[in-house]
Amino acid sequence: MIHEPLATPPLTTSSARVLIADDDATMSSFCARALSVGGYTVVTVAEAEAAIAALREQGPFDLLLADIKMPGQSGLELARIAREIDPAIAVVIMTGHSTIDTLHASVRRGVADYLTKPFEITELRLAVEQALHKRSLLQESLRVRALEELLRSSEAINAILDRNQLAREIITHARAHAPGEAGFLFIAGSDYLPPQVFAEPPGAAIQPAGREAVAQSIRAGRPLPIAGAEPLALVQATALTYGLAVPLRARGETVGVLLLCSPRDEFNVPGASEFLALLANQAGNALRNAQLYSQLDAAYNSLRELDRLKSEFIAIASHELRSPLSIVLGYARMVYDRSTGDQREYAQRLLTGAERIKDIVNDLLRLRDFDRKQMALNLERSALDALARQAVERLIPGAQQKGQDLGATQPDQPVILDLDREKVLLVIGNLIENAIKFTPPGGHIHVEVVCWPHERLAAEIARAVANPTMRRLADAVPANWALVRVRDTGIGIPREQQGRIFERFYQVASSLTREQGGTGLGLAIVSDLAALQGGVVWVESEEGRGSVFSFALPLT
Repeated sequence: MIHEPLATPPLTTSSARVLIADDDATMSSFCARALSVGGYTVVTVAEAEAAIAALREQGPFDLLLADIKMPGQSGLELARIAREIDPAIAVVIMTGHSTIDTLHASVRRGVADYLTKPFEITELRLAVEQALHKRSLLQESLRVRALEELLRSSEAINAILDRNQLAREIITHARAHAPGEAGFLFIAGSDYLPPQVFAEPPGAAIQPAGREAVAQSIRAGRPLPIAGAEPLALVQATALTYGLAVPLRARGETVGVLLLCSPRDEFNVPGASEFLALLANQAGNALRNAQLYSQLDAAYNSLRELDRLKSEFIAIASHELRSPLSIVLGYARMVYDRSTGDQREYAQRLLTGAERIKDIVNDLLRLRDFDRKQMALNLERSALDALARQAVERLIPGAQQKGQDLGATQPDQPVILDLDREKVLLVIGNLIENAIKFTPPGGHIHVEVVCWPHERLAAEIARAVANPTMRRLADAVPANWALVRVRDTGIGIPREQQGRIFERFYQVASSLTREQGGTGLGLAIVSDLAALQGGVVWVESEEGRGSVFSFALPLT
């Protein structure tokens, strides 16, 4: 019989549910009316078997009020069974007379209090309120312990980036805090990773009904208890027909589903579903992070393989081109020396094209040497200004052919330092050739060699767009630097692209590439050669007004 709270103003604001088990109908009715007036919802039964059925079918209850003597099982035995069904339930025992043995037995059964008949309404209400208060304190203590366990579990799973290991840890932590003979974790697939199913123990086998339960929980978007006639899973020969499916979500998406299975209906343990829901939130984020890491790792491995294939192709192509190119150059020079008139002009064009191919092959070989770390330095004491003047003189005919003015400013005194003459000439030459290429006819190109203190160098670089391949300037650097600055009045470089022009094969614009030619390797080689010698290179440019490329080496 269910007794709803009466309309009389309650003596307490409690809305707890109370189960009264007493074969004395008068006492049962008295207790039910007294508690319902106090604001409680009351269910009464006359025997222990009926109380057990109510606990299983009508629960959960907050408190059991039971007579110590009833037909069949005693009130103390009923208290033991009630605590097995719901460990958080509060129990108060009614007895005709209390003894030390009764008190000890009550404590062993987890009884919060007992009432000696006859008792007053105030005694009844006080005992019930105290028992519920103890239950509330116990629940709070259990909640705190559960949160501590959840924190430890969250720290453990969030520290794992391997998806397989993480899946096993999620199942292990879930089974540690919730019942279940077996646990399964279903992980959604991605562009790089297929969907997977993990099982604990390893011999557990998911059944079609279990997969359908997973699909139902995804559609519901919440933890879903399942009790079906068909087995959800099998562990050896044991059929598991009860389960709890918990979706794992991250950023609004279901990234996996945790399914716990058991041969018994044991998923109504107080706090188990709440704990699993909280764990699922943490596990969902950890699983998403692990998936992103796995995708990143797979993409990186793919990129690394592509880079290896590219380097291998460059090495093979450049090596195989050198032999036939040498033959073409040799015969072209022979034809040029022995020809006159139009034939000599044709031979000159052939030589120019072959020399261009040779420059491209040499660039590819330099990249190969950089990748294999086979680029060695041959340092010797040299004048940087003399090398700059040599590079300018070599390229003046090309600038004049385009109608450009190419000149240089020399410092008051030679700038002497240890450097690799060949590589520095290559750097300066590439910077000047780049200026010639992208400066229109009638433009001006100026080269100067200067010395700067470290503070000015750092300030200039800070104003420029960052070069991804630039060597970072630390505090422990030489106090003075020697610079070669190549200034032009060319087309300039858009600011959003200035940080990428030192990347391999990068071209500022496809239209310019078609018009001016080039492989996009020159500035990449300049950057690598500068870094190899402990130097740095950067650009300052304004679209439509020209650029200034600076190459700096430490003065030692």
